[in-house]
Amino acid sequence: MSAPRCELTSEQREKERAILLAIVLDTTLLVFLTTSGLLSGSMTILSEIVRYFLLLTIEYVSYAVLRRAHQNRFNEFEYGTGKIERITNLLVAFGLLLSSLYIFSKVITMDESAPISTTSLMITMILATINLMINYYCSVSFIRSNQTESSVIMSSQIAARVAKTVASVVVLGILMLTLWLPDPKSARMVDLAGSIILICYMVYIAYGLIKESLPEILDRTIPEPEHFQLLRILTAHFDHYDGFKGYKARRSGKDLFILLHLCFFPNTTLEQIEDRLHPLRQAIETELPGASLTIEPEIMDEFQQS
Repeated sequence: MSAPRCELTSEQREKERAILLAIVLDTTLLVFLTTSGLLSGSMTILSEIVRYFLLLTIEYVSYAVLRRAHQNRFNEFEYGTGKIERITNLLVAFGLLLSSLYIFSKVITMDESAPISTTSLMITMILATINLMINYYCSVSFIRSNQTESSVIMSSQIAARVAKTVASVVVLGILMLTLWLPDPKSARMVDLAGSIILICYMVYIAYGLIKESLPEILDRTIPEPEHFQLLRILTAHFDHYDGFKGYKARRSGKDLFILLHLCFFPNTTLEQIEDRLHPLRQAIETELPGASLTIEPEIMDEFQQS
């Protein structure tokens, strides 16, 4: 049975609106950019189109994942949505790497004397200017929407959008220089050099995203100091429960999940159990901020009491 959809907070709505607006603007611009870019014969623009398309595809995926996460539709994952968010983050990185490989293969096979259409290049330069404005606006919008309630998905989108903004500046500069140079061969060499710069920058951004996200994909046990801290809290509040059957503590992404199995005598009511557990909950939430705590109470039978 699917989980009931919860009411979205204003921060969650702002995140969804920011990505949706970026998708609409990017999709519209990509249609025009592809048409003029392919006619121009510019290797830099071809590189930009490939990168644009791959990252736009991942934008669609990120938006879908973000909406599902906000609607609590990932309850089948025992330790939350940390892995889903990190996998989405990795998709951005792999998209950058794939586009870099494709662009590099085109650069090394491109003839330096291949002509560049001046008219199409001028139209493309106008679209590149609009692209720069969109990337800058979306970068600011993403950063603003992620300030109050941080999201891993939004953080990866911010990194990708900032990368696109910087790349847009490089693309625009290369186009202006290509138009300014009178020698077609020199213009082509500058165009190819711009593609190499884009490749290096995309690989750099992808490396940072992979380095951050890959270790977070697998659930992992918490470090020893946090284990000792949790045991110390349980020991300090041993009079708030009658038996201890163990606990699980795992990290998924940056989230900490704690599951306690505590026992109580048969004559203890549910209201009394909640009253006794309240100080323990407060202690864990205070000393382990950000932890998601679940306590499973169990009524002891006669054998366990003896």
